[in-house]
Amino acid sequence: MTRTTTKTSTKTTTEPRPRDGYFQWSRDPAVGLFAVLPLWLGYEVLRLTLAPAERNGAEALISDVMRPLGPSGLLILRVAFGLMVLYSATIILRRQIPWLRVTLVTALEGLVYALMMGPLAAGLEGMTAEVLQAGGGGGSSLLVRDLVGSIGAGIFEELLFRLILLSSLAFLFMRASVAFGMPKAVGAAAAVLLSALSFSLFHHIGPGAEPFGRREFVFRSIAGVVLGILFVLRGFGVCVYTHTLYDLHYYLNEQ
Repeated sequence: MTRTTTKTSTKTTTEPRPRDGYFQWSRDPAVGLFAVLPLWLGYEVLRLTLAPAERNGAEALISDVMRPLGPSGLLILRVAFGLMVLYSATIILRRQIPWLRVTLVTALEGLVYALMMGPLAAGLEGMTAEVLQAGGGGGSSLLVRDLVGSIGAGIFEELLFRLILLSSLAFLFMRASVAFGMPKAVGAAAAVLLSALSFSLFHHIGPGAEPFGRREFVFRSIAGVVLGILFVLRGFGVCVYTHTLYDLHYYLNEQ
């Protein structure tokens, strides 16, 4: 009698990796932060060398928050940003993400959204106005100020109102939605709306702020909603480039 042994081969199953590609990479916070690095460096060089008096309101607010730390407050902020960029770089290298190509496509995607955002916000603002029955130097130096202002608004306003405020509100409101038995989308929508209203109101508060106007407030609120949706769906980098390029397009058309 012969004894037969049956060998069973065990296959090692590995979990499928998430699909890589531009739309997945660009939504990664580390990739988005690294994609914004060229704008940050350009802003610092232009502001410090050509327009030292130019400072975005959101940057001023962040600087005021850091003021209790003394003269080293801004240095701490820059060091913290540098450490975040270095950490992002390690993630990008580990995942072998083609960061230069992703950055260029992110800027191009932001340009497309920037050209769409103005007409979209203006059209929705006009519809809202109807419902509410509601009826605003030298060439090269002006260009530099507009460029610095556009980049500063794109970086610091998106950092403050989308990356910090919207993310925090979304975390709180989505947890509250689940606690009350509502879909998470309700909390996310509330976070987008509240951050957009805060973003619009910010432009009318503080010394040197623009006088309050209902049409301007509604327009910026709608633009804030659009940017908030972009932040949720496409990430921080796309949002910053969209905001920056929209502001620059607006300033150039105003000249």
